[in-house]
Amino acid sequence: MRKSLVVLWAAFPAAFLSSLGLPAPARADGAPPALCGHMLMPAVALKELSRGFGPTGRHGFHTGVDLTAPYGSPVRAPAAGVVVYAGWYFEYGNIIDLRHQDGIVTRYAHLSSFAQGITTGATVAEGAVIGSVGTSGRAHGAHLHFEVRIDGRAIDPRPFLALASCDGVKGPEPIEEARAR
Repeated sequence: MRKSLVVLWAAFPAAFLSSLGLPAPARADGAPPALCGHMLMPAVALKELSRGFGPTGRHGFHTGVDLTAPYGSPVRAPAAGVVVYAGWYFEYGNIIDLRHQDGIVTRYAHLSSFAQGITTGATVAEGAVIGSVGTSGRAHGAHLHFEVRIDGRAIDPRPFLALASCDGVKGPEPIEEARAR
């Protein structure tokens, strides 16, 4: 039964799924998502990667990377996408979530402001300025918190920015995407 659901999900054309706001199915060959290693650095005035992805102590987990940059410096879209959320989100402060090809979602947190036209449903071109580096939410200095999410789960964003190898990075499984909808 699982295999038939995978085949059924994969049979829908990507354009049809996109028109419904759904991601295209994952690559059947199990290869990394096409964007892995091909995204632009979102913090234009990057000073350093100040905090990495992973465990932060006894019970914590950092779901992205922190890119230190001057307060108010531009944040750009590392790849073309559609804004799925722009607004305040708890400890993240001002955030933007962009959905890209293969259903990948990137998150930009602690922004000081949003660029003009950044609203839910807006299409964003690769390299377009989407906001400004800030300290909103639970931030202790100007930086951009950057995440990559597949199937709603945070994964290490470094391979997507070509800061690490894409080996071992998997896209969403079609069966999981079908169940999620």
